Amino acid sequence: MAKVTKASYAVLAACTISHFMNHIYTGALSPFLVEIQLDLGINYTQIGIATSAAIVAMTTAHLLVGYLGDKGMRDIFISISVLLAAVAMYLTSTAQGFVMLTVYQVFLGLGASGYHPSSFPTLAEKFPNARAKATGIQAMGGLLGMAVTPFIGVTLLIATGTWQSSLQVLAIVGVVLFVPTYLLMRYSQSDKANGLDDDLIPEPEEKVHIEPEGWTRNYWLLVLLVGLRGMAFRCTSLLMPLYLTVTYLTGVVTAGYLTAVMLTAGLVGEVVSSYYSDKWNRRVPFLIASSGIAAPALLLLNFQLSSTMLVLVLIIIGFFFYLGVPPNVAYQTEVCPRNSTGLAFGILFSFGAIPGALSPIIFGVIADNFGLSASILFLVITTILATVVALFLKDTNSKGTDPSKIVIADMELE
Repeated sequence: MAKVTKASYAVLAACTISHFMNHIYTGALSPFLVEIQLDLGINYTQIGIATSAAIVAMTTAHLLVGYLGDKGMRDIFISISVLLAAVAMYLTSTAQGFVMLTVYQVFLGLGASGYHPSSFPTLAEKFPNARAKATGIQAMGGLLGMAVTPFIGVTLLIATGTWQSSLQVLAIVGVVLFVPTYLLMRYSQSDKANGLDDDLIPEPEEKVHIEPEGWTRNYWLLVLLVGLRGMAFRCTSLLMPLYLTVTYLTGVVTAGYLTAVMLTAGLVGEVVSSYYSDKWNRRVPFLIASSGIAAPALLLLNFQLSSTMLVLVLIIIGFFFYLGVPPNVAYQTEVCPRNSTGLAFGILFSFGAIPGALSPIIFGVIADNFGLSASILFLVITTILATVVALFLKDTNSKGTDPSKIVIADMELE
């Protein structure tokens, strides 16, 4: 029977904290975009560039991080990414113009880049029998960070009065949370945590997926899917407050709270799919339903909905779009080549994520030239394309899959 140790849960806790702060920092500008736009005198395109800068830098660095992770640096990256991102967040608060705002966001992306390519292979190793649950828990840490960012942002704006002071408070929080993240990763390397002087903790008996030896068709389709899903993922999480403020005239504070409602519904969606994806041992149906239902819901935003309908549509968008996150992450661990997981994740989070990283810029350019409704239509089209790509994926335990890639939980993983 495959087993886990206390070290597994220490790593999971550290990853969840790190992912929480990763998404708070990469989305930190979102609640303040209207204030930043007025303060610095920038247009939608420049807003898109500023919000994309961190993501572009992060995804660009992921390939190198993944390579170094395969060389044994994953544990270092998971904890240090929190501290480096906190420092970059403080620098961002000092920006006096568009150029320095963008430069500091690049620093933020580089600082945060250590997390994603390091955490997923690590969790796959620590939880071989419950990957969707483990990766789903850390993914929920990230989504919780995204969900509370609009709420915390507007609350800090009310309390401090400026977006600069609000970002400085967030930077201090990151420095504080770096400490337990670092200590948990250190503990996970100890003999006691690894079960050398204690009983091992058995995992549930479930099917385990063994990664393929080489680069498969499913993997390259997944790279494409990550790019297409990432466009709506980034734009809805980063730019929804701006869209609601301008289109529905909600006001900055209300727009922040509505975005928090959308992302909280996404958190519920992740809880549901992380459980049932492992229970049913299926990933692809969740990916199809996720983008397939989110696409028409996004389109409804352009129809000037009533307040009640707007809240309902935002809940549907959040629930169904993020329903696909834990199965997506678990599927990534199952189709990445066995001996090159770090590099494979580096590609997924660099080349695969570049379209999502650039999407706020595209969103801003379209908004400046054709209006925000056209920008929403852009997200609808990319989400429909993501659904089409998902239809061509195959679960690794589906009929016709090479049985050598599947093992039952009562077989030990080497």
